[in-house]
Amino acid sequence: MNALYACINALMLVWILIVFWLGLDLLQPTLPFGVRVPPTHVNEPVIGQLRRLYRRMLLLTGLVGLLALLVSTLALPLRWQIWIMPLMVVGAAVIASALYAFVRGRLRSVKEREGWYSGLRQAVVVEIGGPEQRVWPSPLWLGLDLLLLVALWVLTVVRYPILPERIPLHFGPEGQIDRWGGKEELLWFSLLALGLNGLLLGLALALPLGRRQLDPADPEQARRDQQRRQQALSNVLAGVSGIVNLSFFLILLLLTQVIPPTDLGVMLVVTLLILPLGLGCLMVFYLTQARPARAYAMRTNYVARDDDRYWKGGLFYLNRDDPALFVEKRFGVGWTVNLGHPLGVGLVLALLLVVVAVLLMVLLLGPR
Repeated sequence: MNALYACINALMLVWILIVFWLGLDLLQPTLPFGVRVPPTHVNEPVIGQLRRLYRRMLLLTGLVGLLALLVSTLALPLRWQIWIMPLMVVGAAVIASALYAFVRGRLRSVKEREGWYSGLRQAVVVEIGGPEQRVWPSPLWLGLDLLLLVALWVLTVVRYPILPERIPLHFGPEGQIDRWGGKEELLWFSLLALGLNGLLLGLALALPLGRRQLDPADPEQARRDQQRRQQALSNVLAGVSGIVNLSFFLILLLLTQVIPPTDLGVMLVVTLLILPLGLGCLMVFYLTQARPARAYAMRTNYVARDDDRYWKGGLFYLNRDDPALFVEKRFGVGWTVNLGHPLGVGLVLALLLVVVAVLLMVLLLGPR
């Protein structure tokens, strides 16, 4: 069990570092490390130098993290590993974020010192989504999601009448049953899967409805890149929904006693490996489908406005003059909240409260 738990945390650490590594290839050519640069400077040598420096430091972080996990596996009992290893994984994510912010700051300093925007005409080009631009997830992804969700509910309905009134609902690190409960909790479990499907597919359908900022130097190429990213992200959200359904289905096989608790170890391997491996595959899929053009041409007399001052650390957007509540991220996938919007801080606090509520629910439903 110690080796299994260590492998799961190692996979999570590797997946996080892969996201930070490949995230550079998802950025627009005029946004290296989230720093706005004109098309005339996208091939500056300093950008390549900083990219290599960032990835070397990222690789070193991963090697140190894996070594720390190995030492913890050999030196600490499982009860300590359960708490310490996830902290190591979170620590690696924090270090990777700090490295990104550090390199971004270096690039921004070079840009300002050398005056890359000197003499250029700056503008903001925004495309507003309409019904004719709606992006739909692939029917293949939607069909797979529906098939898994139906299988999950069929399993719940078929097994529910023949289960005893009290069933094991939680297992300890050694596979022992440490919580019993009423079988009606299986219905809440399946309803949670249904709710997550609705949320993810709702996000996939809502993608084109937000504001889309284009590069005025080459707006047509920027629009095609934007459309390709949205289609890929829509399919990825549907894929995440499928991974959620498959994970819930496998866990339900155990809770409904189709698979006996004696096979808990095998189920843990299968279920917990699905998440990092499945998400990693989706990340690679997104990279291949959404990678932008290598560079934009100067097809107009304008370049995108230098708006770096609104991006704190390249990750958080704060612009009180921007009426948009959501803006596209400069690093990663999807959108982020405008913290300068009157509703922005409130929305972030509401999301944090939801996370806290979920964690409390998990604790209350834990061993007792």
